Amino acid sequence: MDLSYRLNKIAEKVTINGIIADIGTDHAYIPIFLYKNNKIKSAIACDISKGSLQKAIDNINKYNLQDNIQTRLGNGLEKITLQDNIDTIIIAGMGGMLMIDILEKGNIIANNVKELILQPQKDIDKVRQYLHNNNFKIIDDEMLKDEGKYYTIIKAIKGKEENLYKKEEYIFGKFEIENKSEILKEYIEDQVYKMEIVLKNIKETNIQTRILEIENNIKMYREVLKCL
Repeated sequence: MDLSYRLNKIAEKVTINGIIADIGTDHAYIPIFLYKNNKIKSAIACDISKGSLQKAIDNINKYNLQDNIQTRLGNGLEKITLQDNIDTIIIAGMGGMLMIDILEKGNIIANNVKELILQPQKDIDKVRQYLHNNNFKIIDDEMLKDEGKYYTIIKAIKGKEENLYKKEEYIFGKFEIENKSEILKEYIEDQVYKMEIVLKNIKETNIQTRILEIENNIKMYREVLKCL
């Protein structure tokens, strides 16, 4: 089974030889890939959608992995128990605020696993802040580009972050800034270009608060660019 570049990068972050819970599993591509490549002991694939879970079941049956990958219909972590002995929770491909809600409602489970691997589609800064505010330490944080779209994958473990991030580090990722990421540089340049177009158009409306907001964002983005 071949994964997309994004899903493959998510799979790479999983610590080997553990038990995973893939939340919002859709087709169960990641659990199947990890098990077939001897990276995990077993998996639980969860989804709130009956249709999506049926796709997962069909794929699991296709590879004859019914004894190795369980499927559960439910919202977030509600169908996961402490007795499942989950090592890794994977939540990918959904909004950051929904992701935070899942972790908050399932905090007993989330606080008892070895690692979280999260790929929020938006509100990434809020996900990073939530992790720090709830005693998770970010140990890996990578931006990538797949089929013209930018994605961020965050890996966190239990532990207090000694040095809380600056505003721009929550927005763009401390690791990517420190590593002078070419992908981050490309992303920021793309965003600045788009914001400058918006700024040019909105100046004609004379909405000062919005103009000031965009100008401040452009300034911050350009400051980060100087570090890359």
